[in-house]
Amino acid sequence: MTDPEKPKRVHKSAEQRREEILTVATRIFAERGYQVADMQAVADAAGVGKGTVYRYFPTKEALFTEALRFNLETLKASIEHAREQPEDPLEQLREGMRAYLLYFEKNPDLIELFIQERAEFRTECQNSLYFSYMLAGREDWVAMFERIAERHPVRDIDAQEWMEVCGDMMHGAVVLSHTPLPRRPLSERFDRIFDIYLHGILKH
Repeated sequence: MTDPEKPKRVHKSAEQRREEILTVATRIFAERGYQVADMQAVADAAGVGKGTVYRYFPTKEALFTEALRFNLETLKASIEHAREQPEDPLEQLREGMRAYLLYFEKNPDLIELFIQERAEFRTECQNSLYFSYMLAGREDWVAMFERIAERHPVRDIDAQEWMEVCGDMMHGAVVLSHTPLPRRPLSERFDRIFDIYLHGILKH
């Protein structure tokens, strides 16, 4: 006879379980740091046995790397989805930048993982996963800037340089938002950031 007070065990697919572990691992690594965080803490926070975590991720390094990769894939998907909506490439740029900044506002732990990756694994890889993802999407972004130049009156600036300045602004805004300096949330400042990016600070 089934005990009515005993909570029912919810069956989850392997992919759901894996994503839950990665989500929890992101928080644990961000809060405790790579060296202090351990697999047992992740298992406890995810509500699974330690063996379950090891079944998906054989080492702590593998768990850390996959947590970072999982977040970057989610960030990439968010940007791509935002850019799919508008037809005008300038609006695609606006919504892509907005999605990028808002993702970090909602997921500040990811910034800590970037810092830890460079600190812990600098000798093992030339480029961090973050910059590898940025480099992989470079051609797509350059093509978007070229479409903007075809449809809008823009200054005579190489699309590659235009894209690099955009990346500098977005990366800088994300890093500075993670400091103790008094700043309004990125979601509240985005329209101003984008306006200054497009038009500069001088009157025309």
